[in-house]
Amino acid sequence: MGLAPVKRTKTYEAVADQIKAGIASGEFPPGSKLPSVRALSQQLSVGQAAVREALTALRAMNLVTMRQGEGTFVNQYDPADIARTLETTVLMGTDDVAHLLELRKIVETGNARLAAQRRTQENLAHLRGILASMEADVASFVLGERADWEFHYEVARAAQNPFLVSLMESIAGTIQSALISSRRALYQVPGEPQRLLAQHLKIFQALERQQAQQAEDAMREHLSHVEMALDSNAF
Repeated sequence: MGLAPVKRTKTYEAVADQIKAGIASGEFPPGSKLPSVRALSQQLSVGQAAVREALTALRAMNLVTMRQGEGTFVNQYDPADIARTLETTVLMGTDDVAHLLELRKIVETGNARLAAQRRTQENLAHLRGILASMEADVASFVLGERADWEFHYEVARAAQNPFLVSLMESIAGTIQSALISSRRALYQVPGEPQRLLAQHLKIFQALERQQAQQAEDAMREHLSHVEMALDSNAF
């Protein structure tokens, strides 16, 4: 018996796929307003919660903008890039982000502890460069998810364990998608970009001083802060 592809079971992913297809086909052109959550729920025969999760995921992909009291609108985009965007971006719902942060707290606190013990001068040089990029992003009001990912990946490299690096690489796309969505939400909070930058600097300083416990604690504090901030802002 031939094997058939396993179908995804998350309803919001199926909803998001249909809306993405409508955007790609021109059914929902740039600037257009999507049907309401209630209307989409009725048209697709799914719960409104699944529709909201789908819209949150599409917002993380920067395909739509959700305006309080107005509705959801399709963003402007370059037609040459839309297919690549739809194919390569991982959908992230609120539960997915929460589960990913839980995983990251388990893995990355250990990364930080080992990195403090094993980091090289080359690792530190790379981290300094990344922090400089993060600082420039904050000054320019840039989201900075790429530099954020590079920082955490370099900490894993500094741990000098190839399996930890491979683990980070295996979830790289998922982490970067989550960073886009979480940073877009957190950057609505005054002072949050500066707080995130300061937290990364604290992690770096512990690594530089080879303070293993402080590095682990700083990483945990950073990820826990992101988790609590997202909860309080109803991401």
